[in-house]
Amino acid sequence: MASIKATEKPAASRKRGASPRAPSRGRGVRRYAALLDATADLLKEEAPDAIGLYQIAERAGVPPASVYHFFPTKEAAYVALASRCNEELLSVHRTPIEARLIENWQDLYRIDVRRAMEFYNSNPPYLKIIYGGYGGVDAHNVDKVLALSFSTSSYDRLNRIFHMPVIREPEKKFEIRLAILDSVWQISVRRHGTITEEYFEESVKAAIAYARLYIPDHLEPRELLVEAKRRGGTIELPYDSEIAPPSDTDGD
Repeated sequence: MASIKATEKPAASRKRGASPRAPSRGRGVRRYAALLDATADLLKEEAPDAIGLYQIAERAGVPPASVYHFFPTKEAAYVALASRCNEELLSVHRTPIEARLIENWQDLYRIDVRRAMEFYNSNPPYLKIIYGGYGGVDAHNVDKVLALSFSTSSYDRLNRIFHMPVIREPEKKFEIRLAILDSVWQISVRRHGTITEEYFEESVKAAIAYARLYIPDHLEPRELLVEAKRRGGTIELPYDSEIAPPSDTDGD
């Protein structure tokens, strides 16, 4: 493995862009997916800095030229893996939530955060790239795009099931809340290699304390939530699609 890494030319690679070239069809799509799977497998075993493109090609069983076609640098592979991470995390948040578990906005936040923590802890490669200080600037920029999407939709998402107060620049406030959470998780990952239960609790307490500057502890539930509880149903509150406006008018 050491001889393989020695044959690479990192200086030359760094001169090229770190953007992955994702194919749209055919064999290229399958090969691209195999390379991403290989990158993830290697990240389970080694630190990102210790992995090279030739190792990725070898693990995927494809010619090295294919790696360079899709990923000019290993950082480009991490960017592509960060994009896959975001898609999978969004899928987690699309899972319906049992309405009986939501008494207040803090309950919903804790559910969301625990889902995210369990997702990252069960996917060490994503944990290393997003919170471990690896992956490169471009990979972290991919994560920032998702964070912005979360922050932009958070107010409407809450307002869907609660009567939310007016908040100036809500996307800014929710982005800061998310940054507080992420900072605590980064500390946990760099110290322990995972998001521990202790740091989970600290992150939730810190983020909720900040949010309480703008959101009252008690919010009146909307009929959507009340009715879902009454029938023992679930509620879908995804972050990545347009959220329908509240349908009930009581209290408006």
